[in-house]
Amino acid sequence: MVQLDWGTGIGLHFHDEAEYYETLGYLAKNPALVDVYTHDNDRSGAWAGQGKLQSRVNKSRLPDGLRRSFVLSGDDRLSVTDYVRNLVYNHAFTQYYDPTGNFYTFYRFPDSVTAVRATVPRENLDDFDRGYNY
Repeated sequence: MVQLDWGTGIGLHFHDEAEYYETLGYLAKNPALVDVYTHDNDRSGAWAGQGKLQSRVNKSRLPDGLRRSFVLSGDDRLSVTDYVRNLVYNHAFTQYYDPTGNFYTFYRFPDSVTAVRATVPRENLDDFDRGYNY
């Protein structure tokens, strides 16, 4: 069973595994409609790095699992460090690029949709595909 609650307060809170895997499919899109990125804040003297999601589309165009959290956030960003770490270590979001060259912000994306799909249990492949094709 996957973890359904990521963070306290706003965070990401999925109702069930179907919603979790639908969101994963949506985040695996290329080009991305929601950016997944990390900030190495500790390099600038802050206490630790952060993982974030930032939507490039209107909140009404997001699947429910993302829409609820982005609406609560009040803007287009969510700070969900543990969830981003989960994407990197458990769902093949291992590629990255540094848009500034300062080794501070790293946009994360999957090796391929096939690599991400390989991390999904067979019984949730339809959920993943629904999110990918959303």
